Amino acid sequence: MMQIEEFECCAPIKGTPETWTSRGNHRIKDTSVVGWVHDFNEPLLVKLANEAVCGNFTIASALQRVFQAEERARISRAALFPQIESGLDSTRRQNPSAPPREGFDRSTSHSFSLDSSWEVDLWGRLRDLKKSEVATMDAQFHAYQSARLSLVASVVKAAFELIESEEQIKTLLKNLKSLQTNLDILDAKLEAGDGDDRTALEIALSRADIARSRAALAAEKRDRDGAKRALEALLGRYPSGIISGLRTLPDPKRSIPVGLPSDLLIRRPDILQAEMNINSALYDVSAAEKQLLPSFRLTSGIGTTTSDVFKDLFNLNNLMWNVGQNLTQPVFQAGRIRSEIKLSEYLRDQLIADYSNTVLTAFQEIEIALAAEKFFNEQVAALEDNVREARLAEELSLADYEKGIIDIITLLQSQRNLLDAESSLLSTRLLRLFNRVDLYLALGGDFDTKPVPVSCPVDEEKGNFLQRYKAEKRPD
Repeated sequence: MMQIEEFECCAPIKGTPETWTSRGNHRIKDTSVVGWVHDFNEPLLVKLANEAVCGNFTIASALQRVFQAEERARISRAALFPQIESGLDSTRRQNPSAPPREGFDRSTSHSFSLDSSWEVDLWGRLRDLKKSEVATMDAQFHAYQSARLSLVASVVKAAFELIESEEQIKTLLKNLKSLQTNLDILDAKLEAGDGDDRTALEIALSRADIARSRAALAAEKRDRDGAKRALEALLGRYPSGIISGLRTLPDPKRSIPVGLPSDLLIRRPDILQAEMNINSALYDVSAAEKQLLPSFRLTSGIGTTTSDVFKDLFNLNNLMWNVGQNLTQPVFQAGRIRSEIKLSEYLRDQLIADYSNTVLTAFQEIEIALAAEKFFNEQVAALEDNVREARLAEELSLADYEKGIIDIITLLQSQRNLLDAESSLLSTRLLRLFNRVDLYLALGGDFDTKPVPVSCPVDEEKGNFLQRYKAEKRPD
């Protein structure tokens, strides 16, 4: 009989490098999984991540699917054991059309039975079905871990987006204050009679810039409100829009270490899930093929029956037993079994292709994120220089305008340049943080730490399934 070998995780991708090509030689601990939130050195982020894992309904649903898969595995395991049933039956019969004759017009019977049946798993078909369900349970567990990882990434991004909106609002308010100061100077100049032919134009330009800044401020406040409500929903809270976020945009406290091996992605939950799905399909194929072989079933029973009063049912003189065996061999199924075999083989091949695509996508995501890290760092450094020079230019323009050396148009332009530079720097810093989160997500965790344990009531309600799973107390 064919020996089933479980699918081992390997990347069936041509030209797979031993290290990531975008960052040179990398090396880290093999035990690294999840704990990356601490790399931003923000305790509030850790608190929000824990709250989301314990309160998000999508995660709760994913956890329930793990429990369901565990029970299905137990159900499939039960098929390996004899099934015992008991029955109690009482029947009264009467023929209403027969002539009434005392003692013959009505009959009563009672019976009690205890029956057992057992399908002897000669070829291992039932064991294959059980192992398939166990692999499916493993796949659901990895899907749960993947959902947790994705949720925490979404929470962290939402928190970053919220503080970026707050910073943008501060920048716009500062710019609006400067524009209002310019307009006040022009209004005072006009009222004092010191205006000239350009004063009316300068006032109109200042008011136009103020209106544009107010519109941008309203749009940014709308984005802030949306970010708050999105974050609250991820946490499992009602989206009331009252949550407070971080104080400033953080920077990762550490750079990407040198030595990240390319096989690090095998810890990714979605890849492990795909691997377990293939293992389940392999056992399904084996079970389908074994349907062509004979099946052997043992049956037995013991019971009593009586046509007298009910108490005679328990008279040992009425006791009867039986033992039987049944051997069946499929002869003609109109191609059903062979089609089921082909169907399971096609599903297996589909899952292998899906696995290969998942691995290739993981390589793509990691390489893009690693390469983007360098480009974002260069872009942020250039934008910081831009902000520094734009701020200096704005200060010089204001001084020259007060001396009458330049007109208001030049001052307004320098203020716009400073606003654009500060806004671009904030947006790029946000994108750089997003890219770092995407890198953690693509790697399936951080660079060198073990998972951060999270204690949730939902875990305790099911008897600490996660702890039982780690102890490998699974159906076998």
